[in-house]
Amino acid sequence: MAAPQSRSGYLPDRTVHLHPLARCNLACKHCYSHSNPQASDLLDMKVLAPALARLRAEGYEVLSLSGGEPMLYPELGALTSHARSLGFRVVAISNGFRLNARFQHLIDGFDGLAISFDGGRDVHNKVRCNPRAYDMAMKGLEYLTGIGKPVAAAYTVSKESVQDIPAFVDDAARLGVRAVQLRPLVMAGRATDDYTDFALNKADRHRLWLIGEALASAYEGEIAVHTDLAHARNIVANRSAFDAVLNGCSPTLSDLVNPLVITPQGRMLPYTYDFPQEFTLGHISELAQGSIGAITQSAPKLKDLLHSVFEELEGRDDFIDWFAHTRDHARELVDAALV
Repeated sequence: MAAPQSRSGYLPDRTVHLHPLARCNLACKHCYSHSNPQASDLLDMKVLAPALARLRAEGYEVLSLSGGEPMLYPELGALTSHARSLGFRVVAISNGFRLNARFQHLIDGFDGLAISFDGGRDVHNKVRCNPRAYDMAMKGLEYLTGIGKPVAAAYTVSKESVQDIPAFVDDAARLGVRAVQLRPLVMAGRATDDYTDFALNKADRHRLWLIGEALASAYEGEIAVHTDLAHARNIVANRSAFDAVLNGCSPTLSDLVNPLVITPQGRMLPYTYDFPQEFTLGHISELAQGSIGAITQSAPKLKDLLHSVFEELEGRDDFIDWFAHTRDHARELVDAALV
């Protein structure tokens, strides 16, 4: 199908964030999904295949796989092949342990990959609870750049990892990595128990923004550096990206929700994995059966939420992680019994 002609939210593409499994070979201290080697939740291709066809028809362009560790998904080859046959661009974020020649047949199913990092070697290995984690992730970068596969690094920024950013970007540029995405630590999942001391405050976010801008300028033409922050006034100024929702005109699901998050249990949520359950958009099995009623019925809630968020951001002098901020605002509305 042709690409949609208008923006839906602040992402450049209409994206489905699919978590096909909860299992991971690691149990990171800040994991938002509580993934671990014993986790067993798994989505079956019998449900995924028809659901993805419906989502493609609803205007979604990118299928982004996470987890758990997506390279552990037992039907990964079938999943990527089916998604690409539908016209999705298929990408994933991985910890890097399986990004090597042994799994080339699975790597070939992706249009691009990202490897997650939590800092330099010492911080990364501590957060990942594995002394090999950093070296395996770097080897993954080296392998992917060596075979010409588009690869980026997704770098979680915490109070203890911010100091490692310049050296990391330099190493990534040397390896031929296409981009580094600087992502503020999100207080969700295991992070709320094991990593609360390392969350960024307002001053930290401002500092991160300045670091990201300086590095983007210094490495222009060599490697792209993106920071997942925007100033509140710029967010409000560009609220027209949500016109389809705010004006009550949502001809497709991708106009209404971008990104759409699907958990390993099959729940569909707007924007983030841990969005309040009061905003649940239904279960993926409903899509497989051709029903979108639960999603369209949620449009008024999302409309009211976005109006409230934009009103709250008016006049604020702060750099915002949009998706985390919207999630937190939704929680406040739920706690105040306004949803």
